[in-house]
Amino acid sequence: MRTLGQFYREEILSLPAERLVLVQLPPNGEEARVKQELFGWTLVVGKNRLECRSEEEARYLKVFADAGMREVYVPKDDETLQGILPSLERIKAKIDQILQAYLAGVLDRKVKERVRNEVLAEVTR
Repeated sequence: MRTLGQFYREEILSLPAERLVLVQLPPNGEEARVKQELFGWTLVVGKNRLECRSEEEARYLKVFADAGMREVYVPKDDETLQGILPSLERIKAKIDQILQAYLAGVLDRKVKERVRNEVLAEVTR
């Protein structure tokens, strides 16, 4: 299984620079949510909001925001996003499933969160 970092390097950073845009993600430890609003899609992290051009872009950014990344390159082309998004979400879901299984016996919320953050930091390298 590829990690988020491997996927990002192989699928995103391998694209030509003119097809990518750098996006600063909201800094917050809370889980991100994708929300449809009147004029488009928004990524909400705590009290921070990030306007997105499409649902695919918001879902793409959500994966990396949940993983704790501060900035991420996003393909400018929505077709490219649609092509890579299922694999990216599958990798993130598998990581979350494994983390949840291993942390099920840990009762201390702070310890769970610290371990989760450290593991996500490791798999995004």
